[in-house]
Amino acid sequence: MGPFHGLTVVEFGRFIAAPYCGQLMADGGADVIKVEPLHGDDARRNGTRLSPTEARQFLNKNRGKRSIAVKLSDADVLQALHRLLDRTDVVIANFRPGQAAELGLDYDTLAATNARLIYAENTGFGKHGPLSHKAGMDMVLQAYTGLAPVGADGPVPLNDPVVDYTAAMLLAWGIATALYDRERRGRGQRLDVSLLQAALVLQNNSVNHIDAVDGWRDDFVDYLERAFRDGRSLGDVLEHRNTVKPAIEPPYYGVFQAQDGLLALAAGGRGLQRRAVAVLGVTDPTLDQEGFVPEDIAAHTRAMRGRVAAAIRGRPVAHWLAEFERISVPAGPVLLKDQVLTDAQVLANDYVVRLDHEQVGPMTVVAPPVKFSATPLASAAPSPVLGRHTREVLAQAGVDAYDIEAMISRGVVGAPDGAP
Repeated sequence: MGPFHGLTVVEFGRFIAAPYCGQLMADGGADVIKVEPLHGDDARRNGTRLSPTEARQFLNKNRGKRSIAVKLSDADVLQALHRLLDRTDVVIANFRPGQAAELGLDYDTLAATNARLIYAENTGFGKHGPLSHKAGMDMVLQAYTGLAPVGADGPVPLNDPVVDYTAAMLLAWGIATALYDRERRGRGQRLDVSLLQAALVLQNNSVNHIDAVDGWRDDFVDYLERAFRDGRSLGDVLEHRNTVKPAIEPPYYGVFQAQDGLLALAAGGRGLQRRAVAVLGVTDPTLDQEGFVPEDIAAHTRAMRGRVAAAIRGRPVAHWLAEFERISVPAGPVLLKDQVLTDAQVLANDYVVRLDHEQVGPMTVVAPPVKFSATPLASAAPSPVLGRHTREVLAQAGVDAYDIEAMISRGVVGAPDGAP
């Protein structure tokens, strides 16, 4: 049995952050009930579409759940949900701003009859401030926070929605922490995670500000406001930034071109760098001479990057992998995504699993991301067909069979043909 066995989780989630958090809870053994609108989570139509209600972007973050399809604005539906929520341990929600309160599905309303409820809410920009009313999406937050790499033509957001997945894992960590606290206090609580905060966490290495060395930012921000107001181009702005804070690629960290392919090198510490230069055949006085500081640090760094790159270009990838492994310096080949699912290292650690979906058929998905020795996570079932569990969940909430069929006839809940 997983660590969350015996817990009931109700998920009002769509797209990525809340649903992936719900999937982590389901992998941990929780009974996760996904409440969907009659047309389903919007992700059921995102990505490669395999049936009217099954698409790649739904299949990969909703496994192991039970799905109910309902019209939330209907009074009978809300009454049934409130009965269910009175006995629920965790709610995961990413309603549009204000919607939860309109429906009476907000934390304060639900906690009045269920003091042990843990209510995990995901928002775009946080619950306070001038943008708190705005919905958020991963790409918007990448651009808003500077996470998306910026070139002269503007920001180019990362293809993978890293902000959403980071928010999902923060939600899951928050829920686990709140469950631990509930064991001690006997009461639940609300926790809030925003995409904005998740984007800042991802940039923890670079967005911190140390007054002694980062004072240039204040003047640069003032310059930005003037520059854009005066019609300066983004290219002009980036060029100006490079004069006050030059962009420098570290010499021993990054992707390099070898004789027959690409190599990723990550000699991040001083000891690793000393071992790396020994096999690369280059000299770096900042490593050889204790306390040496070049007159122009930026110029020295660029020069060393060039020497390292030239050395790596002279030999094939296999040569460098063997050399760096011999001296215990982290390095690896560059793979395309198409290669990863069948990679020997991935398979040896069971980092992917095979599932068989009732409509889509066999598929390979990323496995639960943490290994537990005593209470392992497990991918017990694929994602549910829309409304597959509507009848059984409503019955669990105390709605009798006649009323359930009446609600289906009125078109306020949905259940596929043949669903129990």
